[in-house]
Amino acid sequence: MTTIELLQPDDWHVHLRNDEMLAAVVGYSAQRFRYAMVMPNLMPPITSSEAAATYRAQILQHVPASKSGFNPQMAIYCSDTVDLNDLKAGIASGAIAAVKYYPAGATTNSAAGGQSMADFMTLYEVLAESGVRLLVHAESTDPTVDLFDREAVFLERQLATVCERLPELQVTVEHVSTAAGIDFVAAHDQAVATITPHHLSKERSDLLAHGMKPDLFCKPIINSAADRDALVAAATSGESSFFLGTDSAPHPTTAKYGPTAKAGIFNAAYGLEVVAEVFYQQNKLDQLEAFTSRNGAKAYGVDVADTKIRLTREAVDADIATSFTTAAGDEVVLFGTDEAALWKVEQL
Repeated sequence: MTTIELLQPDDWHVHLRNDEMLAAVVGYSAQRFRYAMVMPNLMPPITSSEAAATYRAQILQHVPASKSGFNPQMAIYCSDTVDLNDLKAGIASGAIAAVKYYPAGATTNSAAGGQSMADFMTLYEVLAESGVRLLVHAESTDPTVDLFDREAVFLERQLATVCERLPELQVTVEHVSTAAGIDFVAAHDQAVATITPHHLSKERSDLLAHGMKPDLFCKPIINSAADRDALVAAATSGESSFFLGTDSAPHPTTAKYGPTAKAGIFNAAYGLEVVAEVFYQQNKLDQLEAFTSRNGAKAYGVDVADTKIRLTREAVDADIATSFTTAAGDEVVLFGTDEAALWKVEQL
């Protein structure tokens, strides 16, 4: 039996949706995490300080009373509708913690995204002056680019240029999925990266080798075994530029199992167990706290938690739930059930 205690983890990239789905999923995040960076790709997108504050209030309405320390941090959507004065005021008030850039059409609810990062340099200058991070979905939407090369191409063609033009801009490469992404962060002092449980634990053979598995389909796509190994090496290194962002993104089975699978994996329930097992298999549990609880707090300028959790690797006797159902009757599959059967998580 293996036991480890960690400072309360944070999740620096999560999708909580709205309405019945929000009510169903927020408790999973609040159960495990302290801070959560909440993505703004709703319909319509969150593009103002008022909308961010309203959405945060909606989230808190559904947080269990026992988890009142859960602290959603609100990102707004990088769009030409963002008012820069409102952005400055929202940053000053704490209503806006980050701005998220989506390439138009890259992923769920990204139609309002940008055609080119270079179109928003004035907005980035506001972020650079304030010290607030730009969060980037780094994925080319050029149809001539191979699906598995789209992160590398976007970083080279778009984000590298922005970083060169504005070296004081603090950037988070979200859900980094390739060795090229790891190399980009290493080459740019202003950049950090979130890494997801599913990109750490799976590679494209898991997704495709025995028929396409829609429950493993996400954007950016799960890539090669070599890319996964690069992500694992970075995550387990203790290097402060890399930290946990689950990119937990619920979709009902009706959207996952249709003719076109929606991109997204819901891992808020068991993502911590998945990450713990990756670190355990690498004999790197001594670096787990840095990845889950320290590095992200440092990047976002917040104190680490004053509470702890305990993880114990032992057979879990209780039945492991494999899905949940919203009040509207939508079923969502839970990622990480195998790992959840190996790890017990306790709040201290």
